[in-house]
Amino acid sequence: MNLITCGLVLNYRDPKRTGQCIESLLAEGIHHILVWDNSADDGHSAKILAKRWRHDSRITLYESPTNLGFAAGVNRGIEWLQTHHPSARILLINNDARLLPGAVRLLNSALDQHPQAALAYPAIDHNGIVRGTAYYQKHLGLLTFHKPLPYSFSYPSGCALLIAPQRITPPLFDEDFFMYGEDWLLGWRLGPERQTFVPDVLVQHEGTASSGVGSKFYETHIVAGHWILADKLARNPTERLLFKAGRWLSLTARATVRAVRHRSLIPFQALIEGQRLAKQKITDSDVVA
Repeated sequence: MNLITCGLVLNYRDPKRTGQCIESLLAEGIHHILVWDNSADDGHSAKILAKRWRHDSRITLYESPTNLGFAAGVNRGIEWLQTHHPSARILLINNDARLLPGAVRLLNSALDQHPQAALAYPAIDHNGIVRGTAYYQKHLGLLTFHKPLPYSFSYPSGCALLIAPQRITPPLFDEDFFMYGEDWLLGWRLGPERQTFVPDVLVQHEGTASSGVGSKFYETHIVAGHWILADKLARNPTERLLFKAGRWLSLTARATVRAVRHRSLIPFQALIEGQRLAKQKITDSDVVA
């Protein structure tokens, strides 16, 4: 059986960037691309994409009736691809990113060479800043790149991942995260031995084009992601208290710095709203469980 690679791209009201991302995937010989449209804009974005790609059998556009968020949208997309292409590996890539030449070959080679790995991820050029493996410090929720702080764990950026679905128990992402934080937990759940890093720069990423850096949406969901993760990482009540105390310190400091830098009260508003959102999500999950 020949190995094929399918693409998965989430679109949120940004058909122009999504189209550019699709073109980069097709140029790399991707077998089939599923565009999961999370726009919830009465079909406006989906119509633009459909008009451009409706005659290309390599593209499937699925219009979600509601915005499921990143984690749930990715999980539904993987389910669709596994149903229609059960033996395929799946390249997940942000719609504001572009695949560079040789990416598919190098990422597949990395998975071939590391049969224990469930995913491979590349170095990514984020507007001139190259980042590869990132680290999450579990007590304070601090993110570092290149060098981990004590008690940190590595995680791959959800911006670009080549996934071997056959090597991982679904779902890929925890759907308690609407956006931001799902890749942190994925790194913790897999551990370093089940993810392999390709140090070559294989993706160019514009970064947060859909959510908007500094917007209330962005700030709120970043804060919520940290609080949700604190609850999920804790193995007992003592750790939970320790992790949450650490986040009170780090997230309050972060909000203060960003409020001063941007001369805005949005970071403080998001600090409150993000904690409320996380508390509600955790409560809802406990009720379901």
